Amino acid sequence: MFKVQTFRPHQRLGDYLLSWQLITGDFPGEEVRYLTILPHFIQSMWFNPGPDHTLYDVIGQEYLSSALLTGPRSRISEWRISGNMQLLAAHFRPGSWFRLFNIPAQFFCDRCIDLSALFGHSIASLLTDINTCDHPRQQVQLLEYWLLEQLTASPKNICNLENAMQLILAANGNITIRQLEAQVFLTKRTLERAFLEQTGLRLKLFCRLVRFRKTIDYMARMRYPQWKLLAHKAGYCDQTHFINEFRYFTHRLPHQFSDFLPQQSSDFVTFI
Repeated sequence: MFKVQTFRPHQRLGDYLLSWQLITGDFPGEEVRYLTILPHFIQSMWFNPGPDHTLYDVIGQEYLSSALLTGPRSRISEWRISGNMQLLAAHFRPGSWFRLFNIPAQFFCDRCIDLSALFGHSIASLLTDINTCDHPRQQVQLLEYWLLEQLTASPKNICNLENAMQLILAANGNITIRQLEAQVFLTKRTLERAFLEQTGLRLKLFCRLVRFRKTIDYMARMRYPQWKLLAHKAGYCDQTHFINEFRYFTHRLPHQFSDFLPQQSSDFVTFI
């Protein structure tokens, strides 16, 4: 269903970006596919160097712009994709968008924002330059130059959440606020305020989404899931807790998980 090329970020951007991806549809251009976008705790930038009007937000009932920022997602959404779609995506580490641009991330939660609304006419010029590139690697390098320019700004006096985020990710979201307070020497109030500003999510929801995404990784790789075993492995209290949490985020039951998957499970894992 999709062809995906992944590129490593520039060394100086490694603390900010997880990866670059070029995503194209491998079905006829006149056809469309529907893809469910599951909740996630990261932010991403999307550039469409291909034709316009190839990506449609079904729930928002609008075509998405050629340069787009998606915030962290606490609920599912659905995209309608044309076969001639071409997307170049930059996936940010949690909190790194705020550190780069000093724009509070809570403004973008569960939203798709036109980058031109944030950066003005420079985005149109950037898209024009991308369209003149002959190879995806050149497109990535061009966008990296633009991001590297943001690093030249003066350091921001912000609360450093790096240790807290690493602890949450290492525990797959299964960590209490009291444990975080004790290990990073920050108060609950400071942690909650900083997480909302820098990640766009409340601290408890951030932890829940980290655990949910780890659960999705397990489910995508299990041919015959055993829900009780999976619930224990992911850190849920019991199978009922896991089912309720899955239903909260997806509005479906775990046995309906295959409904989300494209033709190849690797497309799902890589694209979402």
